[in-house]
Amino acid sequence: MENPDESSGIQNEDKQEETDGHIRFTDVGPHSVHLDWGDPDVTANAQQKFQIEWKNEETDFTKTTDTNHFEIKQLSPGTRYNITVVAIGNNCKKSFSASVCTAIPAPENFEYISEDATTVRLNWTSPQKIDPSLYKFQVIMYKNEEKTESMTVKSNVNTIVMIDLLPATEYKATIITKLNNDKLSEPAVLIIYTKPLPPENLQIKNEASSAYLKWTDPFMDDEIPHVFRVIWSSEANATESLTDEAEINVSSLKPGSEYTFSVCTLVELNGTTLESSPVKITQKTNITMESLLRDLGLHLKNKLTLKSVLELRKPSDVVETAHSLRSLPWLFLRKLMMVNSSARIIKCASNCNPETCEESSNIAETSTGFHEDQKGIHPLDLITALFHCADPFLQQEMALKMSVCQFSVPLLLPNCDTDECTLMLWALRDIMKQFRSHSLEEDGTLEENSIVLTDLPLISFVRLGKSSMSKSEFLNKLLSNSQHHHDTFFHRQLENGNIPRKISNGLVEMSWYLPGGEELNDKFKEPVAVANLRGDISAFKSQFTFLNQISSAIFLFCDDLDSNQTFLESLQIRSKLVLVCTTDGANLGDNLTQKIKPYSEILRDKNMNDFKFVETLQEAVVDILADSTKMSIEKMSKIAPELGILVDENNTVCQNAKKRAALITQDIANIPEYKMKELSLQDKIWKEISKLEKEMCRLKAKKQNIEHYKSELKSQIQKLQKQQGSSNMRETIYQFISGLSCSPDEQLYFLKWMKINLDDLTRKHLSKLDEQYRDACKNSSEDKDHLRDLENKIASSSLGVQHFMREISQLYESAHSQKNKKYTAVKQLPEICAQLMLNGFPLELIDGEASNIPMTWIRDVLAALNKLTSPHNIIRVVTVLGVQSTGKSTLLNTMFGVQFAVSSGRCTRGAFMLLISVSEEFRSELQCDYILVIDTEGLKSPEMAKLADSYEHDNELATVVVGLSDLTIVNIAMENATEMKDTLQIVVHAFLRMKEVGKRPCCHFVHQNTANVAVHRNVMKERKILLQQLDEMTQAAARMEKMGDNKKFTDILEYNIDKNNWYIPGLWLGVPPMAPVSTSYSEEASKLKDGILNIFKATKGQAQNFLEFEEWVRSLWKAVQFENFIFSFRNTLVAEAYSKLCVEYNKWEWAFKKYMIGWYTKSETKIINTGVMSRNALNVDRVAADLKHEAAIELDKVEKSLLGKIEQYFESEAEHVHFVENYKEDFLNSARSLRRETETDLRNKLENAVLIQKGIEKVECIRQNQRDTMKEKVLNLIAACRNTKNLSDRQLNEEFQKMWDEILKQFSLTALPIYEVGKEAYRNLYSNLETKGGAVREMLLSVTSLDQCGTGPFYATTVKMNIFKKLKNSLRPGQRNRKHKFIQLSCDKIIHESNVFISSRARTKSDYNADVQELLCFIDKKLEDCKDTEISPEIEASLKIHICGNATRAFQKTHDDYIQSNDPMKSLEKFKEQWLADFKDLYYQRDQCQKKAEMCAMKCVAPAVMEYIQKRLGPDIVDEMLTGERGFAFSTRTFFQCSLLKELLQDDDFDKISAYVQNYEKFVTEWISEKIIEHFSKEDAFLKLEMKHLNTIVSKLKTAIESAKSMTKNSCSFMTNVFTCLDKELVIPIDTLSGTLALNNSDPAEFADCLKSSIEKMHKTLADQLRGVRDVETKLTRLSVNKPQEELFSRVFGCGEMCPFCSAPCEAGGKDHTEHFASVHRPEGIGYYHWIDTKKLVPDICSSLVASEKQFRCKDTEHEWHPHKEYREIYPDWRIQPDTSIEATDFWKYIFTKYNTKFAKTYNLKPADIPADWHCTSVHQANECLDDTFLLNSHKNKDDDPISK
Repeated sequence: MENPDESSGIQNEDKQEETDGHIRFTDVGPHSVHLDWGDPDVTANAQQKFQIEWKNEETDFTKTTDTNHFEIKQLSPGTRYNITVVAIGNNCKKSFSASVCTAIPAPENFEYISEDATTVRLNWTSPQKIDPSLYKFQVIMYKNEEKTESMTVKSNVNTIVMIDLLPATEYKATIITKLNNDKLSEPAVLIIYTKPLPPENLQIKNEASSAYLKWTDPFMDDEIPHVFRVIWSSEANATESLTDEAEINVSSLKPGSEYTFSVCTLVELNGTTLESSPVKITQKTNITMESLLRDLGLHLKNKLTLKSVLELRKPSDVVETAHSLRSLPWLFLRKLMMVNSSARIIKCASNCNPETCEESSNIAETSTGFHEDQKGIHPLDLITALFHCADPFLQQEMALKMSVCQFSVPLLLPNCDTDECTLMLWALRDIMKQFRSHSLEEDGTLEENSIVLTDLPLISFVRLGKSSMSKSEFLNKLLSNSQHHHDTFFHRQLENGNIPRKISNGLVEMSWYLPGGEELNDKFKEPVAVANLRGDISAFKSQFTFLNQISSAIFLFCDDLDSNQTFLESLQIRSKLVLVCTTDGANLGDNLTQKIKPYSEILRDKNMNDFKFVETLQEAVVDILADSTKMSIEKMSKIAPELGILVDENNTVCQNAKKRAALITQDIANIPEYKMKELSLQDKIWKEISKLEKEMCRLKAKKQNIEHYKSELKSQIQKLQKQQGSSNMRETIYQFISGLSCSPDEQLYFLKWMKINLDDLTRKHLSKLDEQYRDACKNSSEDKDHLRDLENKIASSSLGVQHFMREISQLYESAHSQKNKKYTAVKQLPEICAQLMLNGFPLELIDGEASNIPMTWIRDVLAALNKLTSPHNIIRVVTVLGVQSTGKSTLLNTMFGVQFAVSSGRCTRGAFMLLISVSEEFRSELQCDYILVIDTEGLKSPEMAKLADSYEHDNELATVVVGLSDLTIVNIAMENATEMKDTLQIVVHAFLRMKEVGKRPCCHFVHQNTANVAVHRNVMKERKILLQQLDEMTQAAARMEKMGDNKKFTDILEYNIDKNNWYIPGLWLGVPPMAPVSTSYSEEASKLKDGILNIFKATKGQAQNFLEFEEWVRSLWKAVQFENFIFSFRNTLVAEAYSKLCVEYNKWEWAFKKYMIGWYTKSETKIINTGVMSRNALNVDRVAADLKHEAAIELDKVEKSLLGKIEQYFESEAEHVHFVENYKEDFLNSARSLRRETETDLRNKLENAVLIQKGIEKVECIRQNQRDTMKEKVLNLIAACRNTKNLSDRQLNEEFQKMWDEILKQFSLTALPIYEVGKEAYRNLYSNLETKGGAVREMLLSVTSLDQCGTGPFYATTVKMNIFKKLKNSLRPGQRNRKHKFIQLSCDKIIHESNVFISSRARTKSDYNADVQELLCFIDKKLEDCKDTEISPEIEASLKIHICGNATRAFQKTHDDYIQSNDPMKSLEKFKEQWLADFKDLYYQRDQCQKKAEMCAMKCVAPAVMEYIQKRLGPDIVDEMLTGERGFAFSTRTFFQCSLLKELLQDDDFDKISAYVQNYEKFVTEWISEKIIEHFSKEDAFLKLEMKHLNTIVSKLKTAIESAKSMTKNSCSFMTNVFTCLDKELVIPIDTLSGTLALNNSDPAEFADCLKSSIEKMHKTLADQLRGVRDVETKLTRLSVNKPQEELFSRVFGCGEMCPFCSAPCEAGGKDHTEHFASVHRPEGIGYYHWIDTKKLVPDICSSLVASEKQFRCKDTEHEWHPHKEYREIYPDWRIQPDTSIEATDFWKYIFTKYNTKFAKTYNLKPADIPADWHCTSVHQANECLDDTFLLNSHKNKDDDPISK
C-alpha cells in the first residue's frame, strides 16, 4: 500500500505566525476530507472558535466551529484544496494551513481467471465512495516489461477478456481509475500466468483391468519443458500419475467399472507450476475371462483335473450357499458330480464378493471384479469358466453329468478375450443316449449310441436385438412333457438368472429331445437336437454362421425387425428360417419378408398365452422335422474349422492317441473270435488254472494219497503256466502296452479312445446278435441249441478296456512266474497301473470271467501304489453289495462322483476298485489318505443262476469284498422281497465269517426306490422286519458255518436299527430318456456319503495301508477257495497281531509271576524265622494267616494290573489290535486262571512251610533243651576244674569226655524215629491195584521189595512172565508192532512226568508225608489221558510198580536226609568239637571275640547267604533268557516252536528229530536246560548273577550290623537282632547260631566290629567259592527252588495239547484258550499212521486232509469212518487250517523225505511213497518255510536272525 498522506496529496503550509499545532487529515476521500488540528491530547477551549477556509479553483468556502476537528464535504475527486484554520479567542488570532488532494481510488479485488491457454479473464470491483460518472478504467498488459496491450472501459464494467495471449507465459496486468479530467489513480498490479496448451486427440483403448491412453503433445518443440498429469477416478477413489510421454498404460483397474480419465499439461515457470485445462474421457473397463477366473479362484493354465474335483474335501455347512466367490465353482462341481439337478441353483451369501478373498483395498494393486452390490455370478458364466479351466477329461465328465441332469451342454464355447469359440466335440464324446423312435416301434428296437455319432436334425434358436420373450424359457416348455417340466436351458426367471452375463454371451448350448416310443407321452416322434445361442446374433456372426450351416431350421426371436432390417438382409440364411415376433414390436412388411424369405412366421399377440404359443412352436418344429437334414456332431467338426471355429479334439496329443487306439480296434470284426485270438491268456488256460487252484484247496477227487494228488495238481498248474508263458506277446498287446507307456496326457487320451472305440464296437456287435436272438425267439421251431449258442455269443461279446488290462495282468503273471525275457518288457506295468489308479482309473480286482484274482499282479500293483503314495498311503475301504441291476454302481457314482467301468450290453462280472484321494486338510480328521471304493458284480445274476455253484460264487464274492471293507453298503431294492432275502442270506454269511476271523466291518443297508411318504409312515415297522429277517439269516448261516453260538445279527456285528438304514427314492424324476436324476436321490446319496465319512471320523481302529490291504486280499481269497472259510482263514496280519499280543501277554504274565515269586520267597523266609525265633506254633499260624491275607491283597493288585494291561492293550491304537478282538476273553480268562493257580500254589506252599516249621519247632525245642543243659554242664565243669589247679589239655579233654558221655545217656530217648517208606508205598500200591484182576494181584505178590524195582529201563509187554524177574533183570522184549510201540511211548511219557513229580516232592525240606498215595493218583490221571492207547491192567500194574520203585528210593532218601539234618542227637554230635573248644577257652579265659565272629560269619551267615542267592537266581535266569539273545525264541510258543524246528534242521540229527516227535515234553525240557547252560556258560554269565546277589546281601548285612549295635546286650542277642533286620531276606540258622554263641564271653560292641571284618572275609571266601565252580549244569542242579528251566518250560509248553492227527503241539497263547492250533502240521507217517493193506507210512498231511474228501477213523470216532472236513465234530477244540500252498509245509516234507526209511525202520513199517516234487525241496526252502509260516520276517531283519544264534 502507498502512504495515505502521499496518496491524498496532503501538504502543511504554516504561516508566519506561530501556531500551537498543525492540521492533520484523518480521512481523505474522493468527495470529502476529515481534519483536526492543535494538540490532539488537549481538548479545545469552549470559548475558542475556529474558522475553516478552503477553496478550489472556482469557489471559496468558510465554516466556523468550536471544536478542533471538521469534515469538509462536496469536494471533487482528484482536486487539490488549500485549507486554512484560524483560531479566534482570547484576543488572539492564530492560523495554520495545509493543502490536500482528494483521492482517486483504484479498482479493488483485481484477479484473473485463465479460460484457456491464450485467454484470461480479468475481474475487479469498482472503487467505493466515488461517483461512477466521473471516471473509467484503464487496463494495460505487459510482457517482459513491454507493454503489449491497453484497454479503457467504462466505470460500470468489471471484467475484461484478454485474448491471443501466448500459452504458458508470464504477463503483468495493471488497472487504474482514470477520471474524466484524465487524472489517474495508483495502478493495481497483477502477475498473470497463462495456462499451457492441453493435450490433443486423447484416445483410449481399455481392457478389463488396464487402459492405454494416447494424445498429441501440444508443444511441438522442446523449448518449453513440460509433463502430463493423468488422473483416473471411479466412484470409490482416484489415482494420478505423471508422465513426460504423450501416452500412458494404466493398470490394476477394476473390471466392469466406469472410470473417468483426465490428462493435463504441466509446465514449471519461475517456480510456479502451470496446469492446462484437463482433457477428459469416460470409459467402462471390459469384463474378461481372466479377471472373472481370478475372482473365482480358477486358472486357464493350471487346469482343474477330475482327480482334484473328486478329492474328498470337508463338507460345507450349508451346501446351497457359497460364502465366497472362490467357493462357487467347487460347490457347483460337488453337486454336479453327484448328478444333483439343482447344481445350477447356488446361492451366494450377502457378503460374497471378491474382497472376502483378497485382502487389499488399493485398486492399483488388487483386482476384484464385480460391483459391490452384485451378489454371485450368472450360472452360465460359471459353467463357461469351468469348461475353460477344466482339462479335457474333466470336461467330458462335466458334460456327461450335465446331460444326465438334463442340463443343456456347451456345443460352442466362446472366449470373450480372443473372440474365438471352440466346438466341444471331445467334451461330448462320453454322452450316451437311448431312445426309441416311433418308426422302430414295431420291432421294439431301442437305439443306444454316442450322441456325437448320432445323425439328428438340429433346430437352432437365436435372438436378434431385444426380445420380450425368453427363448430359453419357451425352449424348456417345448422340450418338457406336460407331467414333468424341467429347465434344460437356464433362463432369467431362475435364481441368479437376472445377473448380467459376463463371459457366456456367444455360448451355444445343445440339448436333445429323445422319444421313449410312447404315443401319448412323446412330443416328437423322432429324436431332435436343439441349439440355443446366448446373446444377440449381430455380435456373434461366427456362431450364427455355423448354426446356419448345420441346422435344419433356425427360429429367430426378434421384436424390432424394422430396426434390424439391414442386418437381416445381409444374412445369407441356408436353413429354414422361422421368425418369432410379438405383434407389439414387429411389423412384418411384405418388402422385408420378400427379401429374407422366412420359412414361416410366428406372431404372438396379447391374447396368445404361453400354452398356445408353445403349441405353435411345437407344430412348427414337427412340420420342419418332416423334411429335415440330419447331421452328427462329429460331422459338424468338419465344417467348424472352415468358419474359424476351433475343435477341441484337434490337438496333437489327442490325435496321436486316437491313431494308437485305432491301430488296435480298427480290425476287430468278430469280438468273440478276436478275444480268443488276441486276448488268449485270459481265456481257457487262465480259467483252467483257476479251476485247478480251487481244486488244490478243495481236493474233491477221492484219491488214496492226497499229497500225491496235490503234487499232480501242482504239476498241471505249472504246465499250464509254462504254456501260458511260452506264447509270444501279441502285436495288439504290444501296442496297448505302448499306449500305456506314453506321456501321461497321451496315456489318458489313449485309454479314453480305447473305451470309446470298444464300446462302439460292442454296441454294434450286440445289436446284431440281439436282433438275431429276437428273430430266433419269434420262430417257435427254432433249435434250442441255436438259441443257447446265441446266448453264449451275447455273453462273450462284451469287449472293454478291462479285457485288455486283464490280458496284461495275465501276461505279467506268466512272465513273473517264468522270469523270462518278457518280464523285462512288462515289469514296469504295475507302476503304470498304480499311477492310473491314482488318476481315478478303476482296476479289476476279481476276474469275473474266471472267478479268480491274479494275486501276483494285484500284489505288485498295490506295492507300487504303496511306494508312490508313501508315507500318505493309509486307506479306508467302502464296498457295495446287492442284487444285479439294483443301482449299486449308480449309487457309488452318485456318492463319490466316479464312473466305474461297465461293459456295454451287460453287467460287469467280478469286482473293480477305484481310488479317491482325501484332501490334505481332511486327512487327519478322516484318518486316511485315500478311500478305496469297490464295486462288485450283482448277486443272484441271471448268468450265474444257470451254474450249479452260483450260490457259492456269490458267497465267495461277498466274503472277499466284505472282508476287505471298512464299511459295506448292502443295496436292497424294495420291490423284490425274494431276491432281498437271498441277498441278506449271502451278506450275513460274509459278516459271520468276518466276525470269526477277527474283523468286524461296519454295515449299512440302503433301501432303494422307496416312496417318501411310505418311508416316513412305515419306517420303524420296516426296520424291525428287516432286523427280524437278519436274525433268521444269522441263525441259518451259523448252522451252515457250524457256528451255532450266533443267534442274532447283532451278535456278529454292531448294528443300530436307526443309524444303519438309509432310504433312497427312485433315481429318475419322471420317465427316461427325458427324465433328469431326482434331486432327492442325489441329496439322500449325499447324506449317505456324509454318514460314511462321519463313521470313519469316529473310528478308533487304525486304518490299513496298501500292503496290508494286499495281505487281506491274499488271505481272504485263499480262504474262500476252501469250502469251510472260517477254519481255512489265515492272515499274516491277524497272525502277526496275535503273535504281538502273545508276546505282550507273556511279558505281563512273567512280571506277575516274578513279583509273586519274590513275595513268596520273602514270606517263606519270614515263616521260618518266626518259627525259629518264637518257638511257638501259635505265632507261626498267626504269621501264616497274615501272609495268606497279604497274598490275597497282592494277588488282587497284580491281577488288576494284568487285567488292566490287557484291557488297555485292546483299547489302545496298537497296530491291528482289532484283528484279535475275538481272543480278548481268552487272555482275560488266562489272567484270571493264572491268579487262581498262583493263589492255590501260594496257599499250598505257605501251609507246607508252616507244616515244615512246626515239625522243626519240635526238634528245635529238644535242641534248645540240649543246648541249655550242655551249657549248664560245661559251666559247672569249668568251675570244678578251676578248683583243681593246673589241668593239662589232656586232662581237660578227659573231663569233658566224661561229661559228654553222661549227657548222651541222658538224651538217648529223644532221637527221631526212622520210617520205612517202601512198606507204606507197597500198601498204597496194593490198595490201588487190587481190583484190576487176578493177574495183577499175582504180579503184586511177586514183588518182594519195591526199592529193588524200576532200576532199569521200562518195557511194556503183554507176555505173561515173572514180573519181578522182568523188572529186576530188565529183559529186552522182542519185536513189537506199532500198537505196542505206541503203548511204550505212552508209558515212557508217564514215567517221565512221574519222575518230575517225584523230583519236585523229593526236593522239599519236609519229611516224607504220604507222597506215594498222591503219586498214584497222579499216574491214574495220566493213564486216563492216554485211554486211547488201550494199556492193559497188567501193563498198568507193571508201570506203577516201576514208578513206585523209583519213588520209594527217592522218598526214602528224602526221609533219611531229613533225619540226618534234624535229629537232635546228630545236631548235638555236630557241635561236640565246638563245645570242647569253648570249654577250653573259658577255662583258660581266652578272648573269643574274633574267633566267634569268624565262626559266626562262616557257619551261620555264609549258609544263609548262599541260600539267599540260590532262591533268587531262578527268576534272574528266566529274565536273562527272555531278554537275551534267545529271548525271541521264548517270547511266544509259536516262536519257540520255530526255534526248535530250525535247530533240528540245522543239526540234521534223526535221533533228535525222533526224540522231538516221540517224547516232545522230555525233549523240550532237556532242550531248555541245554540252552540255559549254553547261555550261562558264556562270559561267566551265571557267576555275574551270583555275584550280583552276593554283593547285595553283604551290603544289607553290613547295614543290619550297624543298626543292631545300639540294641545289643550280648553277642547272641546281637546276632539275633542282625537277622531280625533281614527276617525276609535271610533264614536264621538258629541251631548253628545258638551252638556257636552258647559260651561266648565277647564284648558285644567289640564282637560287632569283629563281625564286620569277618563278613568281609566271608564275602571274599564265598566269591572265591562261587568262582571255583565253573560247571553251570552243576550250579543249576543245586537250585532247589524257583528252577528257571521249569518256569521256561511252563511258559513255552502251554496247554500241552497235541494235534489229534499228527501230534504237532498247540501254540495258542494263554492257558485258558478255547481253541488249539499249530502253525505247522506234519505228514501223518511221522505220527505212525500207515496204510493198513500195504503197511506203508502215510505221507498225507492233516492240513491237506481237512480240505479233502478223505475220511478217518479212530477210537474217538468209535472206529467209524468220518470225513476229514468234519473233523471239528470229533475234535471241536482244534483248528487245523487247510494248507493249499506247497511251500507252507516244506519243512516236514523235507524231513520226512530225507528220513523216510529211518522213520519206517523205527516204527517197523515200510517207507512211504513220497510225492515226486517233495524230493526237490531243499534245506533252504525248508528254512524259508519256517520264516514265512512263523512270520519271522515281520519280527526281525533277515540279516539278524535271533533264533538261529
